[in-house]
Amino acid sequence: MASCKQVKPSPRKVLFVGVDGLASWCLEKAIDSIPDRIPNIIKLMEESSWTLEKRAVAPTSSAINWASTFMGVPTEMHGYNRWNSRESAFKPYAVGPNGMPSTVFTLLKEQRPEAESVCIYDWNGIGYVIDTAAVSSHQCLKWDPDSLSSVDYTKQYCLPVIEQGMPDIFMFYLVDVDEAGHHFGWGSEEYYDALARLDEALGLMLEALDKSGQRENTVLIVTSDHGGKKDKKHGTYNVEDFLTPFVVNGPGFGAGQITSTVMQYDVAAITAKVLGLTVPDEWRGRSDFVCKQ
Repeated sequence: MASCKQVKPSPRKVLFVGVDGLASWCLEKAIDSIPDRIPNIIKLMEESSWTLEKRAVAPTSSAINWASTFMGVPTEMHGYNRWNSRESAFKPYAVGPNGMPSTVFTLLKEQRPEAESVCIYDWNGIGYVIDTAAVSSHQCLKWDPDSLSSVDYTKQYCLPVIEQGMPDIFMFYLVDVDEAGHHFGWGSEEYYDALARLDEALGLMLEALDKSGQRENTVLIVTSDHGGKKDKKHGTYNVEDFLTPFVVNGPGFGAGQITSTVMQYDVAAITAKVLGLTVPDEWRGRSDFVCKQ
């Protein structure tokens, strides 16, 4: 007789791609007008749970929203309230073991101390919102667009981590799209050039996961911190700044558009659930609305 005993599945791994400044209105326009330049993004969305209406927290600036992405709470709870915040500006809702609000990486270190986490980023502000004391390996690698394209940057620093064997969570952050927005404006030709480079980089990551046989046990999360406007700015309460994409693909997630409201701090809860972590009661993030397989 076949046994009824359930075998506990191996924990899924997470490839978290943080794309700074990826505005939903720009991606939606690109899907309609230049689909041939972003084939990997379009195919990924077709196979994923996704939304273009994930709402940033206020103000719509980088450190604030990356803090919520990893800490599972809004601005008024974590206290990171400026673009380049390096610590809480006021007493946060709670302080973790490393003297700052707990992040996904803090929880992973506490609950699964044997797990491995890797973070690679090209803006030093990320180092202040991930709890580097809880991360197994982290690197801030200054990206110079004049000598290294974001695609080459991905080849040099992202693909080797995947090919050598995915850690339990690998956070790879790209600033190229945001830089194009600030220099040329969101929705500019140069912005869409950066979006095309992002598409190529994502294609390389997916190919590396496929070739190494890790795709079936890896959840890919692609999201951003804020959008932006044609005037090269963000940080306001305009819809162009507030709405960013959220895409999650892999075991446990079906394909389809997410119809529920998704907030920036929900990303932390979803990431933690994939990693099998118990989140603090104080977290505001939800993880029960994405499309299930």
